[in-house]
Amino acid sequence: MMAGWGSSDHWSAPHFDVYGFRRSDLKNLADKLGMDLSIPLDQITPSIPVATDSKPLSEADVEMLRIEIDALKRQIRKLESERPILIKQYREDDPLLLAIQIRNKEWSKYDHENDRATRANQASIKHELEEMGFTSRQAESIELVACPIKRG
Repeated sequence: MMAGWGSSDHWSAPHFDVYGFRRSDLKNLADKLGMDLSIPLDQITPSIPVATDSKPLSEADVEMLRIEIDALKRQIRKLESERPILIKQYREDDPLLLAIQIRNKEWSKYDHENDRATRANQASIKHELEEMGFTSRQAESIELVACPIKRG
């Protein structure tokens, strides 16, 4: 259920902030472009795509693209300012990182209208954290931070 937290999550990728991409995203892009990633780099020959219905961009198109780029840059700056600092900097089992991963994984299908059926299993999450070496109190605290709802 929760095994493998962080295995594909960008928060845990050590070089994500340096390179800014996920391997799975590149694989999906390569598949869409019809590229075979198993071919060694020295055997790849560049090809020029044949543009049959391509036409130059108009000034309006260029301006729309500039506006979109500016909006995306603002969104990136906002997201970077909201990202917690020092995640996994000093400990592999960073409790905040675990809470983020638990919320992203265990609560991804939560539906407020169908609360009981879709909420994450509190006891299971706590048990998994205890198996990782956290005390009962620590596990309960991490689970509490990961939980996006008020439990009654």
